Amino acid sequence: MTKETEVRVEAGWNVLAFTEMLLLSVWLGSMIFFSFAVAPSAFAVLPSRELAGRMVTSTIGKVEMLGLAIGPLLILIQVASWRGGDSSNTINILKTLLILVMIAAAALSHFWISPAMVSLRASMGVPIDEVPLNDPARLWFNNLHQYSVALMGTAMIAGLVVLFLTVRSLRSR
Repeated sequence: MTKETEVRVEAGWNVLAFTEMLLLSVWLGSMIFFSFAVAPSAFAVLPSRELAGRMVTSTIGKVEMLGLAIGPLLILIQVASWRGGDSSNTINILKTLLILVMIAAAALSHFWISPAMVSLRASMGVPIDEVPLNDPARLWFNNLHQYSVALMGTAMIAGLVVLFLTVRSLRSR
């Protein structure tokens, strides 16, 4: 391989590494910002919990779609990285599995939990705070909310581990 070819290959791997870090940071950052800023702020400053819930529902849908778009791109980058031999196969497999966990969490939330919560809220006919705490629909809504929180938390932890492993592998180059 000529020196010029080596420089081009190295530049290509640098672009791929930058893209991986950017995509992962955007996705992870959106989840963290949603969880620790958007959702709590909506319930703290909007005039009603019903309005805050609608805003949070709209925003989480965007975070989920972002994950469903970015996740497959990160998988493609992982596959390309396997050929480059930057990290051990074990690390690459682990990162890929964790990204799949993140995608699964986003998909479950987007296609099952969020629509079920919207449907339940609509079927109640009144703002959720007016529904008795022991009403089966309210109990199911609260359970779905806990599942949603758990999925987002799982995705964030998986994302932090992927970020750590990615930085670790880039530093060892």
